[in-house]
Amino acid sequence: AMADANGVDLSQFGLWYSTSGTPTVSYSSEYKDGTFILTLSQQSKSQTPLHIPISFGLLDKATGGEVVPTTVLDLKEETQTFTFGGLKGDVIPSILREFSAPVKLQSTSAEMDIEELGFLAAYDTDGFNRWEAGQKLYTYLILQTTEGNEEGSEAALGGAEEVFRRILTDKGATDFSIQAYALTLPTESTLAEEVEVIDPIAIHKARRAVKAKLARKFRGELLARYNELTDLVKGNGTFKVDATSIGQRRLRNVCLDYLCSIKDTAEEQIEAAGLAMNHFQIAAGMTDKKAALHALASMDGEGSAAREEALQKFYDDAEGDALVVNKWFAVQALADLPDVIERVRKLTDHPDFSITNPNRLRFLLGAFTQNQAAFHNETGIGYEFMREMLEKVDKVNPTTCSRLANCMIRWRRYDKKRGELMKKQLEVLASSKLSADLFEVVDRGIKN
Repeated sequence: AMADANGVDLSQFGLWYSTSGTPTVSYSSEYKDGTFILTLSQQSKSQTPLHIPISFGLLDKATGGEVVPTTVLDLKEETQTFTFGGLKGDVIPSILREFSAPVKLQSTSAEMDIEELGFLAAYDTDGFNRWEAGQKLYTYLILQTTEGNEEGSEAALGGAEEVFRRILTDKGATDFSIQAYALTLPTESTLAEEVEVIDPIAIHKARRAVKAKLARKFRGELLARYNELTDLVKGNGTFKVDATSIGQRRLRNVCLDYLCSIKDTAEEQIEAAGLAMNHFQIAAGMTDKKAALHALASMDGEGSAAREEALQKFYDDAEGDALVVNKWFAVQALADLPDVIERVRKLTDHPDFSITNPNRLRFLLGAFTQNQAAFHNETGIGYEFMREMLEKVDKVNPTTCSRLANCMIRWRRYDKKRGELMKKQLEVLASSKLSADLFEVVDRGIKN
């Protein structure tokens, strides 16, 4: 019907419906004498090439200005070349704008172009590509830190700091949400997908180190922006849910998160806890209150008293509201503390926790498995704890139990020691009397 109505042949485009997996588009480019040449290649599980629309633009390398506005390149062959002439100077390509196709985009070059990523993160007129460039730069920096590559991490840190500074201090930006997302580092689970063998503790430490470096470098700018946004939020008067107000609160919470990552000394712990507690106490909505609680839940040392006070206050204010109590359980399971496993184990004995409540299970146990440093503790105690809980839950709620068990089946993706510890717990489960639902997941995990 769409083809008939628009007078176009969509038969090649229709191959998307019968092709599994995510296609990969590789690109290479060359600039010479006022002409830019872009070569795109596609790889997928389709027997014939797909029709992949690639939104594209060109930015002046000297000024950052847009010299070729967004245009759609129709990639219909395995490899195609597109030429743009009449250019007055060298350019930087912006490819896959607005995420125009659900593909993985990669350069044919094995080297990460830090300068180009920094340029796109600073100047690209497309919000998605600006965010994507920043995320790639942060990812590269964190992974170089993970690998102990000082030369690579120092080079990437300089680029990341410049991007971070530009975004943070851009007072002309009108979309506060885009700024907030652009300042946020990739999650640990996202970073784990970028490596062949996952070392969750190394990723956790590297991400935390990079976050703290950025926070210390721009502490003054972060605090100034936080105070400015606090005044704006207060000036709004009544709680508002328009896009601008939501964005202001989101960016303010990101600034708080960075500021609260500076907590190495006793003085810093007191200052961070005080800032987060004030944020918690004056919060006008759940988003702000939860952001503060998230920061406080990971406070240790001189900030531990504020942590316990906020957790108790949040629980008391919930007055038994199931959705709010769920958040209370989850924020503790996700805390960055050395004794999280013991805390979660203790929470399973809390009067408000029940293994017959699927949502409560997901918010406590499910959240715990997302806490990479705690769940993947090198001793294997996190895997053992989950195995014990799965055995209990399986007796009363096999469906939810089988879903929770998926956290154990990707053991081959981890380093040998962790993989063996995880597999061992699967084998212990397999030797028990399990429901059909749980047995299917466990058996698949051991075999695959």
